[in-house]
Amino acid sequence: MAAPMGPDSQTAFCPNCNQSIQTNVEQKATTKTHILALVLCVFGLCPCACCLYCTDCARNAEHYCPLCNAFLGVYER
Repeated sequence: MAAPMGPDSQTAFCPNCNQSIQTNVEQKATTKTHILALVLCVFGLCPCACCLYCTDCARNAEHYCPLCNAFLGVYER
C-alpha cells in the first residue's frame, strides 16, 4: 500500500531502491484537464482553456524517486 502523496515534493521511502528520498514531482495533464479545456473552448473561453495547461490547478502531481525514477504515487486534483 502506497503512502498518500501531496501536491509538493515530500520525503518518502522508495521500495524499488530501498532508500529514503525526497520525491521529484511532475505535473501531468489528465483526461479531466482535456475535457474541461474542450468545454471552455466550446463556450468561447479559449484563453481560459490554455491557462489549465500552464497552472497546477487542473493537473495531477506524480511523484518519482530521484535515484531510480520509480513511480511512487500521485496526488489527484
